Amino acid sequence: MNGQPSLWDKTGGLVSDKHPQTSHTAARRVRSGSQKAQILIELHSFWPDQTQGLTGFALAELVVNGAGKPISPNQVCTRLLELRDEGLVDYVRDFPGGPIVEATTTPGNTGQVHRLTESGYRATILLFADARINRVD
Repeated sequence: MNGQPSLWDKTGGLVSDKHPQTSHTAARRVRSGSQKAQILIELHSFWPDQTQGLTGFALAELVVNGAGKPISPNQVCTRLLELRDEGLVDYVRDFPGGPIVEATTTPGNTGQVHRLTESGYRATILLFADARINRVD
């Protein structure tokens, strides 16, 4: 807002040292801010219920890349890690400090369920405000 870069504008993402150079190049170029913003917006639909959220697998069906194609569950999980590190999302837990809630993803597999934190909620509201201010009608 006010000419300041928003979460939408961030580029770059995490990549392991074990990945090839092409992965490092892609990680530098990825529009991670757009992907993270989409994740926050999807998780916002559960606010303020702290007992529900989405897995990375479920989010992968909802988050798209610049070409409008869904991103992989691995990419979503990387963005979720970044958002957890930023304090914007956290795991859903059975009770404070308790075990992380898991949900079925594919037959025989589960994934950890994520939710917005209060900081994530505020960041999402700013994203909505930024989108309204910068919208071209």
